[in-house]
Amino acid sequence: MFFFLSKVISFIIDPFFWIIFLFLTAVFHRKIYKRKKKFKTGLLLLILFSNSLVYNFVNDLWCNLHYKSKNHYDFGILLGGMISLTSTENNINFSSNNDRILNTLDLFSKKKIDKILITGASGSLTSELKESEILKKYFIKLGIPDSCIFTENKSKNTYENARFSDKLLTDSLHRNDISCLLITSDYHMRRSIACFNKTNLKCHPFIKKNEIKHFDLEWIILPQSNVLFKWKILFHEMVGHLTYIAMGYI
Repeated sequence: MFFFLSKVISFIIDPFFWIIFLFLTAVFHRKIYKRKKKFKTGLLLLILFSNSLVYNFVNDLWCNLHYKSKNHYDFGILLGGMISLTSTENNINFSSNNDRILNTLDLFSKKKIDKILITGASGSLTSELKESEILKKYFIKLGIPDSCIFTENKSKNTYENARFSDKLLTDSLHRNDISCLLITSDYHMRRSIACFNKTNLKCHPFIKKNEIKHFDLEWIILPQSNVLFKWKILFHEMVGHLTYIAMGYI
Protein backbone atom coordinates (compact mmCIF):
# COMPACT_ATOMS: atom_id res chain seq x y z
CA MET A 1 0.00 0.00 0.00
CA PHE A 2 2.79 2.40 0.93
CA PHE A 3 4.56 1.65 -2.34
CA PHE A 4 1.38 2.37 -4.34
CA LEU A 5 0.71 5.62 -2.49
CA SER A 6 4.26 6.84 -3.16
CA LYS A 7 3.65 6.46 -6.91
CA VAL A 8 0.34 8.34 -6.71
CA ILE A 9 1.90 11.18 -4.72
CA SER A 10 4.73 11.35 -7.24
CA PHE A 11 2.16 12.08 -9.94
CA ILE A 12 0.25 14.65 -7.89
CA ILE A 13 3.32 16.73 -6.98
CA ASP A 14 4.51 16.92 -10.59
CA PRO A 15 4.64 20.66 -11.55
CA PHE A 16 3.73 19.74 -15.14
CA PHE A 17 0.46 18.23 -13.89
CA TRP A 18 -0.51 21.44 -12.11
CA ILE A 19 0.48 23.65 -15.05
CA ILE A 20 -1.69 21.61 -17.45
CA PHE A 21 -4.51 21.58 -14.89
CA LEU A 22 -4.44 25.38 -14.57
CA PHE A 23 -4.36 25.91 -18.34
CA LEU A 24 -7.31 23.52 -18.85
CA THR A 25 -9.39 25.20 -16.14
CA ALA A 26 -8.49 28.56 -17.71
CA VAL A 27 -10.03 27.36 -20.96
CA PHE A 28 -13.17 25.71 -19.58
CA HIS A 29 -14.03 27.78 -16.50
CA ARG A 30 -17.40 29.52 -16.72
CA LYS A 31 -16.26 32.81 -15.23
CA ILE A 32 -14.01 34.88 -17.49
CA TYR A 33 -12.14 36.68 -14.70
CA LYS A 34 -11.19 33.32 -13.17
CA ARG A 35 -10.00 32.11 -16.57
CA LYS A 36 -7.52 34.98 -16.73
CA LYS A 37 -6.36 34.39 -13.17
CA LYS A 38 -5.76 30.68 -13.73
CA PHE A 39 -4.01 31.29 -17.03
CA LYS A 40 -1.65 33.82 -15.43
CA THR A 41 -0.96 31.45 -12.53
CA GLY A 42 -0.23 28.59 -14.93
CA LEU A 43 2.06 30.79 -17.03
CA LEU A 44 3.92 31.96 -13.92
CA LEU A 45 4.47 28.37 -12.78
CA LEU A 46 5.63 27.39 -16.28
CA ILE A 47 8.22 30.17 -16.31
CA LEU A 48 9.37 29.40 -12.77
CA PHE A 49 9.67 25.62 -13.10
CA SER A 50 11.32 25.71 -16.52
CA ASN A 51 14.08 28.03 -15.34
CA SER A 52 17.39 26.20 -14.93
CA LEU A 53 18.89 28.82 -12.63
CA VAL A 54 16.08 28.46 -10.09
CA TYR A 55 16.22 24.67 -10.22
CA ASN A 56 20.01 24.52 -9.86
CA PHE A 57 19.89 26.81 -6.82
CA VAL A 58 17.28 24.69 -5.01
CA ASN A 59 18.91 21.41 -6.05
CA ASP A 60 22.32 22.55 -4.77
CA LEU A 61 20.80 23.37 -1.38
CA TRP A 62 19.15 19.95 -1.20
CA CYS A 63 22.24 18.03 -2.27
CA ASN A 64 24.68 19.92 -0.05
CA LEU A 65 25.82 17.31 2.49
CA HIS A 66 28.87 17.54 4.74
CA TYR A 67 30.49 14.22 5.65
CA LYS A 68 34.03 13.12 6.37
CA SER A 69 35.34 10.53 3.95
CA LYS A 70 38.01 7.83 4.09
CA ASN A 71 40.48 6.64 1.49
CA HIS A 72 39.30 3.05 1.59
CA TYR A 73 36.10 1.08 2.23
CA ASP A 74 35.19 -2.58 2.48
CA PHE A 75 32.17 -2.17 0.23
CA GLY A 76 30.73 0.23 -2.26
CA ILE A 77 26.93 -0.05 -2.02
CA LEU A 78 25.38 0.74 -5.38
CA LEU A 79 21.68 1.62 -5.23
CA GLY A 80 19.48 0.54 -8.15
CA GLY A 81 17.38 2.63 -10.50
CA MET A 82 19.81 2.74 -13.43
CA ILE A 83 18.18 0.58 -16.10
CA SER A 84 14.74 0.51 -17.76
CA LEU A 85 12.13 -2.14 -17.04
CA THR A 86 12.56 -3.53 -20.58
CA SER A 87 16.22 -4.42 -19.97
CA THR A 88 17.53 -7.96 -20.26
CA GLU A 89 20.94 -9.50 -19.57
CA ASN A 90 21.87 -9.19 -23.24
CA ASN A 91 20.23 -5.84 -23.90
CA ILE A 92 20.50 -3.31 -21.09
CA ASN A 93 18.79 0.07 -21.53
CA PHE A 94 20.47 2.49 -19.17
CA SER A 95 18.64 5.45 -17.64
CA SER A 96 19.94 8.93 -16.89
CA ASN A 97 21.15 7.65 -13.49
CA ASN A 98 23.90 5.53 -15.05
CA ASP A 99 26.53 7.83 -13.54
CA ARG A 100 26.14 5.64 -10.45
CA ILE A 101 27.58 2.73 -12.42
CA LEU A 102 30.46 4.78 -13.82
CA ASN A 103 31.35 6.09 -10.36
CA THR A 104 31.30 2.56 -8.93
CA LEU A 105 33.60 1.24 -11.65
CA ASP A 106 35.96 4.17 -11.12
CA LEU A 107 36.07 3.65 -7.35
CA PHE A 108 36.73 -0.08 -7.74
CA SER A 109 39.51 0.45 -10.29
CA LYS A 110 41.19 2.95 -7.96
CA LYS A 111 40.92 0.39 -5.11
CA LYS A 112 38.91 2.74 -2.94
CA ILE A 113 36.38 -0.05 -2.46
CA ASP A 114 37.25 -3.75 -2.12
CA LYS A 115 33.88 -5.16 -3.12
CA ILE A 116 30.57 -4.05 -4.58
CA LEU A 117 27.07 -4.65 -3.28
CA ILE A 118 24.33 -3.94 -5.83
CA THR A 119 20.99 -3.47 -4.11
CA GLY A 120 17.53 -3.27 -5.64
CA ALA A 121 14.92 -5.12 -7.66
CA SER A 122 12.84 -3.10 -10.14
CA GLY A 123 11.14 -0.40 -8.05
CA SER A 124 7.93 -1.09 -10.00
CA LEU A 125 4.51 -2.32 -8.91
CA THR A 126 4.27 -4.82 -11.76
CA SER A 127 7.75 -5.66 -13.04
CA GLU A 128 9.64 -8.76 -11.91
CA LEU A 129 12.96 -7.33 -13.12
CA LYS A 130 15.96 -8.14 -10.92
CA GLU A 131 18.18 -5.17 -11.66
CA SER A 132 20.98 -6.18 -9.32
CA GLU A 133 21.39 -9.57 -11.02
CA ILE A 134 21.50 -8.02 -14.48
CA LEU A 135 24.09 -5.47 -13.40
CA LYS A 136 26.21 -8.11 -11.70
CA LYS A 137 26.57 -10.00 -14.98
CA TYR A 138 27.32 -6.72 -16.73
CA PHE A 139 30.10 -5.95 -14.24
CA ILE A 140 31.56 -9.43 -14.67
CA LYS A 141 31.69 -8.86 -18.45
CA LEU A 142 33.71 -5.71 -17.74
CA GLY A 143 36.28 -7.74 -15.82
CA ILE A 144 35.23 -7.42 -12.19
CA PRO A 145 35.61 -10.79 -10.43
CA ASP A 146 32.44 -12.59 -9.44
CA SER A 147 33.78 -12.91 -5.87
CA CYS A 148 33.87 -9.12 -5.55
CA ILE A 149 30.18 -8.60 -6.35
CA PHE A 150 27.30 -9.14 -3.93
CA THR A 151 23.65 -8.67 -4.90
CA GLU A 152 20.47 -7.93 -2.96
CA ASN A 153 17.43 -8.38 -5.22
CA LYS A 154 14.35 -8.06 -2.99
CA SER A 155 14.20 -4.37 -2.07
CA LYS A 156 11.67 -2.09 -3.76
CA ASN A 157 12.52 1.22 -2.08
CA THR A 158 15.32 3.05 -0.30
CA TYR A 159 14.28 1.88 3.17
CA GLU A 160 14.41 -1.74 2.05
CA ASN A 161 17.72 -1.10 0.27
CA ALA A 162 19.25 -0.20 3.63
CA ARG A 163 17.55 -2.89 5.72
CA PHE A 164 18.18 -5.79 3.35
CA SER A 165 21.75 -4.71 2.58
CA ASP A 166 22.51 -4.58 6.29
CA LYS A 167 21.14 -8.09 6.85
CA LEU A 168 22.92 -9.54 3.80
CA LEU A 169 26.36 -8.18 4.71
CA THR A 170 26.22 -8.78 8.45
CA ASP A 171 24.91 -12.33 7.96
CA SER A 172 27.50 -13.09 5.26
CA LEU A 173 30.55 -11.59 6.94
CA HIS A 174 29.55 -11.97 10.61
CA ARG A 175 30.89 -8.50 11.36
CA ASN A 176 29.37 -5.26 12.61
CA ASP A 177 32.23 -2.96 11.62
CA ILE A 178 31.81 -3.10 7.82
CA SER A 179 32.82 0.20 6.23
CA CYS A 180 30.70 1.15 3.22
CA LEU A 181 30.63 3.91 0.65
CA LEU A 182 27.09 4.65 -0.48
CA ILE A 183 26.79 5.32 -4.22
CA THR A 184 23.64 6.90 -5.63
CA SER A 185 22.49 10.07 -7.38
CA ASP A 186 23.12 13.37 -5.63
CA TYR A 187 19.43 14.22 -5.21
CA HIS A 188 18.80 10.80 -3.65
CA MET A 189 21.72 10.82 -1.23
CA ARG A 190 20.11 12.73 1.66
CA ARG A 191 17.35 10.14 2.16
CA SER A 192 19.63 7.21 1.35
CA ILE A 193 22.36 8.00 3.86
CA ALA A 194 19.71 8.71 6.53
CA CYS A 195 18.29 5.21 5.98
CA PHE A 196 21.68 3.50 6.04
CA ASN A 197 22.69 5.39 9.19
CA LYS A 198 19.89 3.46 10.93
CA THR A 199 21.67 0.16 10.19
CA ASN A 200 24.75 -1.55 11.63
CA LEU A 201 26.80 -0.61 8.56
CA LYS A 202 29.37 2.18 8.83
CA CYS A 203 28.33 4.21 5.80
CA HIS A 204 29.63 7.38 4.22
CA PRO A 205 28.07 9.01 1.16
CA PHE A 206 29.99 9.21 -2.08
CA ILE A 207 29.94 12.92 -2.89
CA LYS A 208 31.37 14.06 -6.18
CA LYS A 209 31.48 17.82 -6.49
CA ASN A 210 32.03 19.70 -9.73
CA GLU A 211 35.45 21.28 -9.97
CA ILE A 212 34.33 23.79 -12.60
CA LYS A 213 31.34 26.14 -12.35
CA HIS A 214 29.49 26.83 -15.58
CA PHE A 215 26.75 29.34 -16.36
CA ASP A 216 24.73 29.90 -19.52
CA LEU A 217 22.72 33.06 -20.12
CA GLU A 218 20.01 30.94 -21.72
CA TRP A 219 19.30 29.42 -18.30
CA ILE A 220 17.63 32.72 -17.41
CA ILE A 221 16.24 33.77 -20.79
CA LEU A 222 14.94 30.53 -22.32
CA PRO A 223 12.54 28.06 -20.66
CA GLN A 224 13.96 24.53 -20.51
CA SER A 225 11.39 21.74 -20.88
CA ASN A 226 13.70 19.12 -19.34
CA VAL A 227 13.86 21.13 -16.11
CA LEU A 228 10.17 20.39 -15.49
CA PHE A 229 11.01 16.68 -15.24
CA LYS A 230 13.92 17.42 -12.89
CA TRP A 231 11.56 19.25 -10.53
CA LYS A 232 9.30 16.20 -10.43
CA ILE A 233 12.22 14.02 -9.33
CA LEU A 234 13.41 16.54 -6.74
CA PHE A 235 9.93 17.07 -5.26
CA HIS A 236 9.41 13.31 -5.16
CA GLU A 237 12.64 12.99 -3.18
CA MET A 238 11.69 15.77 -0.75
CA VAL A 239 8.26 14.29 -0.11
CA GLY A 240 9.83 10.85 0.26
CA HIS A 241 12.26 12.19 2.83
CA LEU A 242 9.47 13.77 4.88
CA THR A 243 7.38 10.60 4.59
CA TYR A 244 10.28 8.49 5.85
CA ILE A 245 10.64 10.81 8.85
CA ALA A 246 6.89 10.47 9.60
CA MET A 247 7.10 6.67 9.26
CA GLY A 248 10.09 6.49 11.59
CA TYR A 249 12.40 5.09 8.91
CA ILE A 250 14.97 7.85 9.43
